[in-house]
Amino acid sequence: MDQAAEPQRYVLGHSEAELLRLEHQAQVFGNETGDILRRAGISQGMSVLDVGCGVGDVSMIAAELVGPTGRVLGIDNGAAALAPARARAARAGYDWLSFAEADIYGYEAAGAFDAVIGRLILMHVPDAVGALKAAIRFCKPSGIIAFIEMDLSQSAAVPELPLLTRCVDWIVSTYRKVGAEPDMGSMLYGVYRAAGLSPQLHATCRIESGPDAIAYEFAAQALRSLMPAIEAHGIATAAEVGADTIADRLREATVAGDHCIFLPRLIGAWATVDRSR
Repeated sequence: MDQAAEPQRYVLGHSEAELLRLEHQAQVFGNETGDILRRAGISQGMSVLDVGCGVGDVSMIAAELVGPTGRVLGIDNGAAALAPARARAARAGYDWLSFAEADIYGYEAAGAFDAVIGRLILMHVPDAVGALKAAIRFCKPSGIIAFIEMDLSQSAAVPELPLLTRCVDWIVSTYRKVGAEPDMGSMLYGVYRAAGLSPQLHATCRIESGPDAIAYEFAAQALRSLMPAIEAHGIATAAEVGADTIADRLREATVAGDHCIFLPRLIGAWATVDRSR
């Protein structure tokens, strides 16, 4: 394989804790993801390829949208994620959803798909335009390419919450140190245009407050998964971060100061493939 086309190593890893974080992430972005995929045109009876499927959250949303007359295939190069993905699909009764160990560059599809989708994937590859072009080859003529990314640096509290600001800085700095793009959401338009596509875009932002906000554990889980890289790159020490207590500290500070928290802005882009060009 061309080294330039190699996928970026997934800095969050594939530990059991990280797989649980991915499932928790689905609770944060699940409704918004479904809304974007519906806007993109994912509907009953379609065949869909979900690239970088992880534990299958986006694949299951797609399976719900296409129904039993459609089919969904999720691919991921992390074998550890696929066993829970298959188990979850089986529990849900999605017989039309399957998974395979592969990445977008090396996968050889048996046939073309009506749509290729992915969530929080392009941020982790060294060449987002190349990855998008690789996705296009799996699409039928007039097929849909739909990717969802986020703008991590936009996470904030109002009024400002210094502890949350530090958490965001640690996470964003770590992604940039390892070559990932924490604000890929804002770059989607340019990436699509560079790949020869004319996208439509939609953005959404979840806002929370109070003691039961999901944001506290969301931040804590990301920091726990990133902690080896945070320390390796000299961004912060484990003692400075205090990942095991950060959720409680964020909750206490948010409630005490009556802050509201803006989670990362989620941006979806979709386009129809034009085979005539």
